[in-house]
Amino acid sequence: MNNKEQKFIMMKTKYSLVIIIAAVFISGCQKSLPYSDVIFFTGTETTPETKFTLDEPASIGISVTSSAKMEKNISVSIEIEPGMIAAYNDLTGNSYEFLPAGSYELSSNRVVIENGSYVSESAWFSVISLDQFAEGVIYCVPITITDVDHDIDVLEASQTKYLIINKTIITQAVNLNNSTYFAVDFESDLTLSYVPALTFECRVYMDGFQTSNPYISTVMGIEESFLLRFGDVSVANNQLQLAGGLISGKKYPVTSKTFFSTGRWYHIAAVYNGSTISLYVDGVLDSYTDAQSGGADLTYNYNGNFYFGYSAGGRRLRGYISEARVWTRALTAAELQSNLCYVNPDSNGLLGYWRFDTIDENGNLPDLTGNGFDAVPNNEVTWVGGVRCPK
Repeated sequence: MNNKEQKFIMMKTKYSLVIIIAAVFISGCQKSLPYSDVIFFTGTETTPETKFTLDEPASIGISVTSSAKMEKNISVSIEIEPGMIAAYNDLTGNSYEFLPAGSYELSSNRVVIENGSYVSESAWFSVISLDQFAEGVIYCVPITITDVDHDIDVLEASQTKYLIINKTIITQAVNLNNSTYFAVDFESDLTLSYVPALTFECRVYMDGFQTSNPYISTVMGIEESFLLRFGDVSVANNQLQLAGGLISGKKYPVTSKTFFSTGRWYHIAAVYNGSTISLYVDGVLDSYTDAQSGGADLTYNYNGNFYFGYSAGGRRLRGYISEARVWTRALTAAELQSNLCYVNPDSNGLLGYWRFDTIDENGNLPDLTGNGFDAVPNNEVTWVGGVRCPK
């Protein structure tokens, strides 16, 4: 776990205390406890973030809460502060951007907690246009409390609320139910025989899991080296495995705690950071194992090199794959969460990127990085449409 992730966990713990403090203030015990009234943004009890995904323009109410019932009208000033994003990104490890100019409005810079109330009326933050939203960018709008009447304190941990906004991407994905699979040639690039940090990630939708021995549904990777798959004779057919986990000649396999379901999209990832191999589900750490320092070998050949939907002569996948990537660096949880639907093909350390939404003039899935690792299908490619991300 890196320093940024440690800081973010500490920050989340800090926010978890907000609701406890507020509950004490608001409860009947407050008469016997000395305290100062405080103001904080409603809904920031456990996190300063409020996340929402848009297909079209929409609005969200912004209100503030007091720790005690007000005995007079209290006016609270709020402002949008784009300049706070850089520090928040540094703290959380994200790469949020501020909304495009002209795409939003705030109905009022002032809310009032009326006499006898705890909670103010709402000001309305509105996204009025999605026309300038860039594909895959996650936007952030910091709204902060700048002033409160009558010198009432603001609870520091909850002085700023961060609105996190995604635009839904609607695309298509490859249907692997007809025994289609794809081969990628990493073997010919000898510089990839020793990779000191590695991330595999993709979105996957399962129509079914294998029901005959060895109960394996292959997602992506290299057999006996670094392979993401569901099932094995020793685990449930709907558990995710990083099989092999081969680091400098020694194996470190990992099995998920999660049991996966059919009929929904998941984002899955395996990350080797030089000391551990970890599995992530939807950007959240699921399981891990300690591993030695060393390197993974992307040129390893065991009945072929790197495949999507195929390994060891079969073990096909019944479902769909989208947004697959291989990185020569270890992504953080924050990066994985930001990458669920799209990344910039020029991103640092991105070795191969296959969106699984189109084929080129040669009938291959293009590697969008420009590194030339196109994925070659074994037969005709078919599609499923209306794939939404985030879901």
